Amino acid sequence: MRIQILAMALLLAACASEPKVAQPPRLAVAESAMKAAQRAWRAEHYADAATSWQTAFDAYRSVDHWAGQGEARLGLARAFARQGEVAAAGNVLAGMPEQALFPIALRGRAAYQLAVLSARTQPDEAGRRLAQARALCASPCAIAAQLDNLEARLNLARDPALAAARIANVLALGEALALAERAHAHRLQAELQLNAGAVPAARQALQQAITLDKELADSAFLADDFALLARIARATGDADLLLEAQTRLASLCAAIRVPACREI
Repeated sequence: MRIQILAMALLLAACASEPKVAQPPRLAVAESAMKAAQRAWRAEHYADAATSWQTAFDAYRSVDHWAGQGEARLGLARAFARQGEVAAAGNVLAGMPEQALFPIALRGRAAYQLAVLSARTQPDEAGRRLAQARALCASPCAIAAQLDNLEARLNLARDPALAAARIANVLALGEALALAERAHAHRLQAELQLNAGAVPAARQALQQAITLDKELADSAFLADDFALLARIARATGDADLLLEAQTRLASLCAAIRVPACREI
């Protein structure tokens, strides 16, 4: 029995002493850069995040790692977009939805991001990309709420009934949905109600968005909220509310530049 115990101890010691297989250097660089990019993104240091995602993209691309380079491209495009560099973001994603070497889920997310980028200036192109994203997103679609919110946004003016239905789809998910998309749906709801002249309901919906965005602590989303609050104030001629909205937006934009700050 003692001999068996000794043999087992020697076997375990031998296993423990075996050297760990080192990660290939280029993959180590890529994964380290991805983690750095995520940290920078959470801290809203978008230029730093872009630099790290570019490093990860180059490293993954150098070893023919398509899933990794796809994730890096999606992140890099988001970082550019947050800095207002819409053309650069589009260039990063160009051709990605059509490239079959990327995992299909990443292709769908790329089509969605391209739709978001074109939503303000090219609504027809945004609609085409949205349809592409839906076609690429397998059931159950992990970004269904994002797609519904975007479709609502594209139809706020041209088809309010469709927009309302898409917003209802998102809000019906309740707390099972991420804070960002719930807040986005409430912001869209506020804008839809403002367009319909239902100002008290618009303010109520927007306050729900602000509450969620403050919990999320995302500067870009809060700036969007305050810009919409200013629109509501102008629509009602409420000078005090307008001053409040402008003050909150100016204070935020003094600390960080996000797309809504261009409205100041």
